[in-house]
Amino acid sequence: MNKMTKSWLFFLMTVVLLLGGCGSSDNTTSPTQKKTIVAATEGSMKGIAYMDKNNKLTGYEVEVLREAAKKAGYNIQFQTTEFASIFAGIDSGRYQIGFGSISKTPIREEKYNFTKVTHYYEPAVFAFPRGFLAKHPVKKVEDLGGLRTYLNPTKGNAWQQYVEAFNKLHPDSPIKVTYSDEGWAAYYRRLNQDDGIDVLKTNETRLYLLTQEYGYQFDFVVLPQTEMDKVGKLTNPNTYFVFPKTKKGAKMAADFDKAIEALQKDGTLSKLSKQFLGNDYSSKENYDKAHLR
Repeated sequence: MNKMTKSWLFFLMTVVLLLGGCGSSDNTTSPTQKKTIVAATEGSMKGIAYMDKNNKLTGYEVEVLREAAKKAGYNIQFQTTEFASIFAGIDSGRYQIGFGSISKTPIREEKYNFTKVTHYYEPAVFAFPRGFLAKHPVKKVEDLGGLRTYLNPTKGNAWQQYVEAFNKLHPDSPIKVTYSDEGWAAYYRRLNQDDGIDVLKTNETRLYLLTQEYGYQFDFVVLPQTEMDKVGKLTNPNTYFVFPKTKKGAKMAADFDKAIEALQKDGTLSKLSKQFLGNDYSSKENYDKAHLR
């Protein structure tokens, strides 16, 4: 083989290697490249997910997701939308995560994947206007019969599901519903003013934050979970993140489960809960410790 032939062979081999390298880079993902996912929420829940004074989305669940995404190897972006649109967006593939104090219900579990590890444990409470319980004690769920509440039929939230299930079980003494396109902020204002509404299902944290911000005053009662479950498995003291009912959604949920477990162990969840919610609601164990009297 003469010198000229050797030079051409070397040139051709170099071209082949370069072309092969280019093809390879188009079809593989760098080990350090992170998948970008979009998480959606209402963005109007003080303490949980809300806009701060700089119009930046923050809150306990927002910051938990930021930290969990880092550990799980995802880039996360946030969008705010109407509550019902969270689920519609997951259905369409626009969003990969839904959040905002969302609990599991049988209907939701048929359509979506959820994290298995909770990041927020807080039993539901029934809230009433100040002084209401002195006139109308509520010691069991049946005592809700005849009371007035407001619902937004476009929301499809857990309170609406609970009221509708209660009324099917107690047609002779239902909860009296006024349907309105108002949101929760208006409902809490009405409840504080004793304006046509007697009861809402909420949680202690929400009432605490409303008192801190607006000076609202409420009565509230915590019923045992066995009482709550008389209406059906529609209330759950645990809060979860929601993912699509797909293989990718299941994989993301599993990745976030591992990350949340790590954040629970290293104390990050407890720290964030105290920062944004005023107490430790990061797990049942921590909730029980914080509420020992």
